[in-house]
Amino acid sequence: MLLKIEGLTKFYGDFKALDNLNMNVEANQIYGFIGRNGAGKTTTLHLIMRFLSHEAGSIQFNGEPDENGDVAFKKDIAFVPDVPAFPDYLTGEAVLRLTADFIGLKADVATAEIRKVIKRVGIEYPRKKVGSYSRGMKQRLSLGCALLKKPKLLLMDEPTSALDPVGRKDLLQLIKTLKNETTVLYSTHILNDAQQVCDTIGLIEAGKLLLEGRVSDILSPRESSIYVIESSRLSALKTVLDNSKLIDSVDISKTQLEIHLHENAKQTDFFDLLSKAAVEIESVKRKSQSLEEVFVEVLKHA
Repeated sequence: MLLKIEGLTKFYGDFKALDNLNMNVEANQIYGFIGRNGAGKTTTLHLIMRFLSHEAGSIQFNGEPDENGDVAFKKDIAFVPDVPAFPDYLTGEAVLRLTADFIGLKADVATAEIRKVIKRVGIEYPRKKVGSYSRGMKQRLSLGCALLKKPKLLLMDEPTSALDPVGRKDLLQLIKTLKNETTVLYSTHILNDAQQVCDTIGLIEAGKLLLEGRVSDILSPRESSIYVIESSRLSALKTVLDNSKLIDSVDISKTQLEIHLHENAKQTDFFDLLSKAAVEIESVKRKSQSLEEVFVEVLKHA
């Protein structure tokens, strides 16, 4: 396990920001740390980086516990904040050069690595001053600085929250390519983004982790209680289903019905109901859940 968090608790005065938080991040994956604004995502990332201290619990990185204030582990971790800040008077290339100097890259190595990073993250105008950069280009520059470090763990705090749709799409595509060379812990409240790029997610609410697992397992159609039916007699079929205690709701469109089963309904009883409806049915498909639907469902029962 690359990153293991156990019982992490953090207070701001009387406010408990993290409440006995447990997380497990495996190597070479993209871990989506999802939750509403204020749920505790940024606090957790800041604690991992030791920007803050915690009242209880432990953080183990690469099998080593956080003891005696030792921060040697930070050479293997990079952090991309939600709002990157650079001196406006520096060029993008100069920012990368300073970063290379700070992490101890030799001049000849640094030059080659900076060229690679500029191309990799798509910094279009490396010799222009950062003050002229868009929010999206500053995100790319921040990511470029992080990648110069060749980290084992890359922390990204809401990297797409203020980007336009094109910028978000480009940055998500770039993040997808990173898991072959590092592990990404990526915090976001934009659930569609997490569903697109993450292998595993952890859902945090009020400082507690409510759900953790692989996205493919969490969104498995086997877990869905929503069915989509196609039929030439949708209205007649809707009338039958509306009167059944097995059904919570039936939504009709021009081409299909979307049926939400009651949480205690059995699939066998539902199909028995359809067979007795005396209405020709062309297809019945179980609908895969979205991460947003899972999120709402988990919070509803929290």
